[in-house]
Amino acid sequence: MKIFFRFFILFLVVFISPYLFSQSLTKNPIKITDYVTDETGSLNKEQLEELRMSLKAFDDSTSTQICVLLINSLNGETIETVANSIFKFNKIGTKTKNNGVLLLISKGDRKVRIEVGYGLEGVLPDALAKRIIQNEIVPELKKDNYFQGIVNGVNSIIKVTKGEYTQQEKINSNNKKGEDKWWWLNLIPAIVMIVILSFIFYFVLFSRKHSYKNSRYSSSNLESGSYSSNLYDSDYSSSNGGSDGFSGGGGDSGGGGASGDY
Repeated sequence: MKIFFRFFILFLVVFISPYLFSQSLTKNPIKITDYVTDETGSLNKEQLEELRMSLKAFDDSTSTQICVLLINSLNGETIETVANSIFKFNKIGTKTKNNGVLLLISKGDRKVRIEVGYGLEGVLPDALAKRIIQNEIVPELKKDNYFQGIVNGVNSIIKVTKGEYTQQEKINSNNKKGEDKWWWLNLIPAIVMIVILSFIFYFVLFSRKHSYKNSRYSSSNLESGSYSSNLYDSDYSSSNGGSDGFSGGGGDSGGGGASGDY
């Protein structure tokens, strides 16, 4: 009986106690006091200050708040629930615009998430957030280059809010699926031919003085001119564009965003 009791106590200590005594990041979210918080020691002082100053300046000029948080562990919880709880607890973004973004990295779990406020879900949808994680952040995190991965992610998010990253994504998509996007260009020759024939028939049927001459109307004189190259130009707009600490503006998130592993 004593042996059984000892094994039972050992079982509780080894397997149960870590879950009982670990802090729930969902029920007890981390308080963010700066634009970049690193609990893992992955960033040096200069890197932290550079990121903080950049995000502070971006907040001051646009009111869009982007916060970065590096933690050691999710303590057994999902990164989606942890990120959403931390976002709501710290009220990232303004109350009226809900224009906040949280970049959460769990180093021990090798997971990353971009949590998006309600107001930015239109310009930063889940699919685009996923591409930013996979294409910009994860490749650097796999090499344990946390600073560059964060810089890539933050810069991409900033570009999204300006329309610049969306433009590049559209260009890449067009290169891969050009036929799908520009299928209507194949109709141009037919349209031009219809216009030319319409003019020819008009002059043949309704012109009294030169009906026979106009039936020989040269196609070279009927060409409507080459389409302006501006027709194919993208009309996406683009912009050029010491931390005093972070204070949430009352923003909220409904769980929009994306997650990834590295």
